Amino acid sequence: MSLLLDIRGLQVDFHVDTGTISAVSGASLSVKPHETVVLAGESGSGKTVTALSICRILPSNARITAGAVFFEDRELTGLEESLLRMIRGKDVSYIFQEPAAYLNPVYTIGNQIDEAVMLHQGKGAHDAGQVSLDLLAKAGFKDPQRIYRSYPHQLSGGMNQRAFIAMALSSKPKLLIADEPTTSLDATIEAQILKLLMELKDEYGFSLLFITHNLSIAKKIADRVYVMYQGRIVEEADRTAL
Repeated sequence: MSLLLDIRGLQVDFHVDTGTISAVSGASLSVKPHETVVLAGESGSGKTVTALSICRILPSNARITAGAVFFEDRELTGLEESLLRMIRGKDVSYIFQEPAAYLNPVYTIGNQIDEAVMLHQGKGAHDAGQVSLDLLAKAGFKDPQRIYRSYPHQLSGGMNQRAFIAMALSSKPKLLIADEPTTSLDATIEAQILKLLMELKDEYGFSLLFITHNLSIAKKIADRVYVMYQGRIVEEADRTAL
């Protein structure tokens, strides 16, 4: 089976006042079509930097200094920004730990999903609104109309995460990267979000790269798991070995 995502020997360095810090050192991992891969490791191990490197949305003081990232056999590492933008947010979507930090507080949830739908699906405003409501329903909201009209501050953390998932699905991505999306949620809501992601993965057919510090999550959802430590991939195993 061909690979959807193939990271080969990735090296990412941060330039700081005191010198250069290596955040990722020779990391290699892959994701197949329709596969769930978990990248696990303690805080500061390089998991998030690895994920952000895929679409080059790193901080300004970070540089990819070696290695390559391939998506559907197309190298992204040196791809010009205008071409990368056609992949970022469309074929590859991200959800993060603190969705409220990425949702605009002055616009309703509906406005923000509508904008993503119009951008990625080319819908007009009216049709985008219906698509947004459908996405909110898919994300598990029993009252999508109310959520559509709500502002982020009016919703709980779990609700904002569901809304952010709906927005991420607006582009019908081939790869969804979930970076610690349940860390700030209680155990019950975490279980609901994990269940939702797996149901949506089955329905939409995307691949999932799930980043976590919690190996118990890997046991629940992973087809394969990579363990990262101090910027390096130190272990790879499939579900049966967990």
